[in-house]
Amino acid sequence: MPILWSEPGHNFKDIRLIRILLLTLNAEEQTLLIPYKIALPSHPKPLFEYTNYITSISGDLYDGVRYLLSPYGRYEVGREPETTIKCCLIAMFLRTSKNLKRLYIDEIICNKKIFESLYEKTSVTSIDLYLTYNISDDFKFKAIDKLVNILCKNSTLTSLNLKSIQLGINEVKALLEALYKNTVLKSLGLNDRKIGTEEFKMLAKFLCENTTLTSLNLSGIGGHWLYYGFRPEVGKAFADVLCRNTTLTTLNLGNNKIGLVGVKALTDALCKNNTLISLNLNGNKLVSRGGKALADALCKNTSLKDLSIQRNGLGPEGGKALADALCKNTTLTSLNLNCNGLRSEGGKALIVALCKNSTLTSLSLGKNYLGPEIGRMLADALCKNNTLTSLNLHWNKLGSEGGKALTDALCKNTTLTFLNLRDNNINFVLKSNNQNMEILQ
Repeated sequence: MPILWSEPGHNFKDIRLIRILLLTLNAEEQTLLIPYKIALPSHPKPLFEYTNYITSISGDLYDGVRYLLSPYGRYEVGREPETTIKCCLIAMFLRTSKNLKRLYIDEIICNKKIFESLYEKTSVTSIDLYLTYNISDDFKFKAIDKLVNILCKNSTLTSLNLKSIQLGINEVKALLEALYKNTVLKSLGLNDRKIGTEEFKMLAKFLCENTTLTSLNLSGIGGHWLYYGFRPEVGKAFADVLCRNTTLTTLNLGNNKIGLVGVKALTDALCKNNTLISLNLNGNKLVSRGGKALADALCKNTSLKDLSIQRNGLGPEGGKALADALCKNTTLTSLNLNCNGLRSEGGKALIVALCKNSTLTSLSLGKNYLGPEIGRMLADALCKNNTLTSLNLHWNKLGSEGGKALTDALCKNTTLTFLNLRDNNINFVLKSNNQNMEILQ
């Protein structure tokens, strides 16, 4: 029973589960539903308090509430009924769950009962706070103020992720003042949002002095995280962070369109930094010159193990520069180069590098239009390489000719355990002698 109920996840979207959860509300929580004429389900209350076992509440719960109130359900859609049900359910979870660890919450954090319960809930270690763009500045500041109070009091919260919140200077200042005092937070996410240059400099100053954060997520979604992108002064400020901070091991700057100026500052810092292990620069318009700058940094950096730079338009020249770096770098174990227009020229250079590199275990080259010749070269490389365990080649026009060459290589290679060959027009099923091998076609 604990295993089944610990992490409901997408099951929260099922209105049948929402109805069961409504039966768990106490008298005080049920009273809040009366003004909206929301009738509780008629079947008996569960024999056991299954919510005792729940450890994680995701945003799927809020979807489930909306589905319950949809025109296809029993009630009419309305903002106030929806918010009330969410408040009641979250209050119930905070009251009944003994081991609640992860909580997704929105503007209901401003609800007095929710805030007080969360303020005292010492089992929660991770909070995702989502505020919609259309809330007022006053309400947004109030929500951040509640969060600040929790940060100052809670001694178990190790992960905080703020989603889709446009932070102004007052919100950033209040948040950072709390973070300066907090000594337990390990992971901070400020993703999918916009922030001004001055606010970012405040954040950079904090990061230069912070000694507890190990993971930082500043990714955007399909647009700028900063109002003006990585302007020169902002790029320099962040370079200073990587030069001075000694605790960050994971950094996500995906979808920030940092461009050449940003990547130059970043790569200069990578030459000096020796603590960063994982770096995500997906969707940043690095182009070939950015790829070359990053390749130079990889020749000098000795700590980075995981690098993701998909959707950056690196082109063949950027691919060749990174191939040269792989011949010299001895620490990188995972490299994601999906969707970079490497084509045959860039692909060939990377395949040659695979014959020399002895540390890379995961390589992703999806959607780079490599062509059938790369399939033959790769087959030769796999016969020589004995470290690669995962290879993604989806959507590369390898054709049956390239597939045939790979089939021969798979009979000899004993280390590869995952191979993605989807959308390559291979008209037969590849097989491997390795029983642990997973092939996607």
